[in-house]
Amino acid sequence: MPADVVGYRYGLIETILLLLLLLLAFGAITVMARDRWLVLGLTESLLARLAGATILASIAVGGLSGVVLNLLQGSVLSDPTLSASTARGQALLGIGLALAVTVVGIIRIEAYHRRLLSPATPEEDADWKVEPPEVAGRR
Repeated sequence: MPADVVGYRYGLIETILLLLLLLLAFGAITVMARDRWLVLGLTESLLARLAGATILASIAVGGLSGVVLNLLQGSVLSDPTLSASTARGQALLGIGLALAVTVVGIIRIEAYHRRLLSPATPEEDADWKVEPPEVAGRR
């Protein structure tokens, strides 16, 4: 198999691992230190959690990628007829799909986190509640 095809395959596997570990680290940081993120604003909290998750995922992918590549070496590098353009297309498609799943996962985690931080107002105290016509006519 040509060297550039092997490079595309390794890049695809390492990028998917990085994005998966990023999503897992972001969720773990959000859940474990939920009370500490209340001190920061919403934007600062999100950026701090993303930065921490990126650092943790980068460290973890360095150690984990060698193990995964050794386990998948036979099945990933078994097609000798694969061209470089096809391998590049497969890598781009795989990375794009993994990135989309990661972004959707981070958005869902953030939505749940914000919902837990700001509880819903009781219906009796809501400003939008409309009074029945008979009560409104007595005023």
